[in-house]
Amino acid sequence: MKIIFVIAKNTFREAIRDKVLYAIVGFAVLFILSSLFVAQLARGDIVPVKSFGLAGIYIFGLIAAIFLGSSIIYKEIERRTLYFILSKPVSRSQIILGKFFGLLAAVALTTLIMTIIYECVIFYQSGTIDYMGFIAMMFQIMEEAIFIALLIFLSSIVAPLTSTICAIIILFVGHITTSALAEAKLVGGLSYKLIAFVYYVFPNLDKFDLRSFAVHNIPLPQSPGIIAFGYAILYSGVLLYCAHLLFKRREL
Repeated sequence: MKIIFVIAKNTFREAIRDKVLYAIVGFAVLFILSSLFVAQLARGDIVPVKSFGLAGIYIFGLIAAIFLGSSIIYKEIERRTLYFILSKPVSRSQIILGKFFGLLAAVALTTLIMTIIYECVIFYQSGTIDYMGFIAMMFQIMEEAIFIALLIFLSSIVAPLTSTICAIIILFVGHITTSALAEAKLVGGLSYKLIAFVYYVFPNLDKFDLRSFAVHNIPLPQSPGIIAFGYAILYSGVLLYCAHLLFKRREL
């Protein structure tokens, strides 16, 4: 456990020192602050401000995850730093877990910073705190955990550009599988079986999208946090285990 913590800490430090990450956060802050201009156009209506701000946090959070995670294993192999690490009493599973937790901490910190800026904008505009926005961002971090695990899995087998493209496609599919399955039920046949297969294999990311609830102050479904948290742990664990198996087979 200590080795995993050390690797995670070093990964976190390396991530937050990256200047490109600062640029991503900077653009995110400007994007969120620009929602004040949206408020002027909406004549004080807080709904478009919330929608604009939460969308910005989601988009830039994913950009940060993609930037940091798409090459996290691949670049270690290319730089041959893994030879030095593996020469010590460190297992490949510890490397995978350490990279995952360190990267997740960096992306979660980035998301938290953007959320604080968002809450400041909401408070300035309406004089209230958007508590639902905080809950939505907690669910977003759970989605980011799955996305980071996916990037680590892909980074262990393919180049950064390929892993980025594949992760974005899976992310897109993961958000439409629920509605696609509902439509396919009306059609039935082979198309339904195919979409059902995709639904159960690909991550179901609709579980983590509470932004519309936060924007319109809609009451949350019963026990969404327990289900989403359990799903995030299970799916991330499967991806990291598969990444470990593939990483273990690589000759370094």
